[in-house]
Amino acid sequence: MSLNLNRRNLLVTGGAVATMASVSGTAFAQNTPAASTAATPADTSGVPNNEKRINIVTLRDLEAEAKKVMAPFGYAYVSGGAGDEWTMRENLAAFNRWVINADFMNGTGAGDTTTTLLGSKISYPAITAPVGNQGSVHAKADEPNVKGTGAAGTLFCASSVSQLSLEEIAAASDGPKWFQLYIPSDRGFARELLQRAKAAGYKAIVVTADVDVTSNRERSMRLQGAALPNLKMGNAPKTPGGKGSAMDMKGNMSWSDIEFCRQESGLPVIIKSILSPTQALQALRYGCSAVWLSNHGGRQLDNSPSAMTTLPRVAAAVKGRMPIIVDGGILRGQDVFRALALGASAVALGRPTLYGSALGGALGVQAVHSHLKTELNMVMRLAGTPNIKSITRDFVARAEGEAG
Repeated sequence: MSLNLNRRNLLVTGGAVATMASVSGTAFAQNTPAASTAATPADTSGVPNNEKRINIVTLRDLEAEAKKVMAPFGYAYVSGGAGDEWTMRENLAAFNRWVINADFMNGTGAGDTTTTLLGSKISYPAITAPVGNQGSVHAKADEPNVKGTGAAGTLFCASSVSQLSLEEIAAASDGPKWFQLYIPSDRGFARELLQRAKAAGYKAIVVTADVDVTSNRERSMRLQGAALPNLKMGNAPKTPGGKGSAMDMKGNMSWSDIEFCRQESGLPVIIKSILSPTQALQALRYGCSAVWLSNHGGRQLDNSPSAMTTLPRVAAAVKGRMPIIVDGGILRGQDVFRALALGASAVALGRPTLYGSALGGALGVQAVHSHLKTELNMVMRLAGTPNIKSITRDFVARAEGEAG
């Protein structure tokens, strides 16, 4: 049986859950008793239901370890990119075009990694990116990710195509949260989601702009004969007589949609999927409070530039007038440091937190953030930067042989 994956399949999936053999624990995770042993329907689906502490040597280990416990579709969905996956590889390669110029004789002691992002104080400048379909990663869907992020003291961005409702996600932790919106075709439903997000305590709206058409995510397409998870959508209309679906997304977005989101939510609006200085300046003109440089983790338009490649030019154009968030390929404290030095205000993690959720639930997600924060602190101390504001362009340079 071949799979006909359309746009909705790729973003939020459809079909029935494959029944998998139960997967034993991994040596990567400590044999810590699960925090909760309550049975859930997902216990027999092959989707992990872990809640345990995990030891992390490097975030680069997470994918291979998570593959051992994830159901085939969940792993393909998270790990794969679009087309030849050139952009996904480029996201990783772009960081290594920059070297760190350390000042070892600086007298710097323990570094202060705390920072503030659009009014929210966070433990370090890395947040959790919005990802839909988290029910294919963990039996409790979005819950481990939001809880683990909150426990790590940083910000969680909820997806509008989540399995839990935006209200359930908001209630899952006390940490700061943003709400990411794929703007629905139905204006009434879009208005309802924006107003619900404000009422639930979200601090900002993130509008993702690069989902106009289906991308060719071929790892998922190659799962011929495998059943797909039938995951409910958590965000349905609550207004009596309301219509619309989080899966029915507006396909002709324009800057007027940004103004609509600002007016209807009364919250700061961030546009995600910016990859050029021109777009960043347009975002400023249309009242965006921040720009999020992203190529969707290499999952939408293959052969797009990486955020790190675009970042220096965007930072030069924006000139500090709004925060810049960067995602794609962040696996090291050095990656966070280099992004900050080139002008980012914060980075966002997608795949690492999902792998952490699959391996250890909320404790796994917390471990991912804690490990990256510890690495960033190490890099800051070695480089000679006592706090986040001190990480400037002077601390990075093009690697030898790389064009300026």
